[in-house]
Parts: sequence; C-alpha cells; structure tokens
Amino acid sequence: MEEKFYRHEYKHEISELSKQILMKRLRKLLPHDEHVIGTHYHISSLYFDNIEDEAYYDNQDGNAIREKFRIRYYNQNLNFIRLEKKVKEYNAGYKLSTMLTKGEAKKMIQGDLFFLKDSNDPLKQDFYVNARTKLLKPKVIVAYDREAFAYKMGNTRVTLDYNMKASNRVHDFLETEAVMQRESDVACVLEVKYDTYLPGWIRELVQIAETTSCGHSKYMISRMLTT
Repeated sequence: MEEKFYRHEYKHEISELSKQILMKRLRKLLPHDEHVIGTHYHISSLYFDNIEDEAYYDNQDGNAIREKFRIRYYNQNLNFIRLEKKVKEYNAGYKLSTMLTKGEAKKMIQGDLFFLKDSNDPLKQDFYVNARTKLLKPKVIVAYDREAFAYKMGNTRVTLDYNMKASNRVHDFLETEAVMQRESDVACVLEVKYDTYLPGWIRELVQIAETTSCGHSKYMISRMLTT
C-alpha cells in the first residue's frame, strides 16, 4: 500500500462573488495544477458507507478521526478510475489510491467483491475486509468542477470546487450522463492543502472577507440532498 503521507487541509464555503474574485486573483499569481486542461476539470465520485452510516455520522458529529472509501474518475474518462481511501486525523490527513478497471468498478458497485479477496493490492484487500465486516455499500454519487492551483513550496494546492451535483442512483455512476440533482446551498468550496507549512503570501492571497473555515463534507451534504 502507498506510504501514508499526511497533509493539512482547510475548507471554506464561499459565495459566487468571492469565487469569481479568487479565480481572477489566483490565475494571475499561481500556475494551474498539472492535471488542469483549460481552466478546470470535472470530478465524479461514488462514496461508500457501512450499514450504520459511520462515515456520514462521523462527518456530521465532527469526529476528529474518520475515514471513507470512494471510487473516482475525471473528465468522464472511464479508462482512468481509482479506488481511494481518505483518512482524516484531527487537522491533518492522508489519501491512499489504486487503479481500477471499469469492470472492477462495476463489480464493486453491484456488490460482487470476491475478486478483491485474493488481490495482491493492499488497498483493495482493505476495502474487501471493510466491505465484508462492516457491510460497505455505495451510497451517493457526487460530481463537481474543480479549478486547481499548485505551488512547490510547502507542496501547496489551492482548489475551487463548484457546480456540485449529487445522485443516489448509484448504479448510474459509470454512466457519464447520469441525471444529478444540483446542490444549491453552497456556491463554491475553497480548499487549501499543504505539507508542513503554508507560505504566508498564499495565506493572504486566499483571504476573502466572508471566508470562514468549515467542516464542509461533499459526501455528507450530498447524502442530505438526495435523501
């Protein structure tokens, strides 16, 4: 399994006006992330949770230590699908990932997990154990656009996520034209991620008068939206 590489992460809910202000500001002073084509890319994620909705309630209750599994692809490209496990421990966390074929992702969505049992991939084995012991099931699709910026010092990333949509029709996840419901309450989520320190000038760069830290969880809000 990948080495656990802890990073700090802060999230802020901002208005449409603040999003436009920040986009203009960031485009002038920071390069886009290497994965950006044009100005942004599209992310589609399918989140799993156990029979007791542990990941959902951990987010809702603000528990300091929590984890969740998801399947993700970008720009509607089903030739590049990843299984990810995201772990949060207080103000830092890490993410583990491994590649899936479209066929493997489809089996996992359908609950056909036996192919994972003898996998030599530690993350796939981890998912299988959790799925069997905690009865993990696919819960909600979350999709949104992301504009991402990167800076080498501190391994810093600044992202703006917007046009967020959700659906509980989980078996449509691999259908790139799946019908989704728009999340109307949050215009944009600003995320700032870094390793050991955040350069001071970037901290100043992302300041907006209305911006406040929040425990925004796309998974939790999408579950609420689609219930």
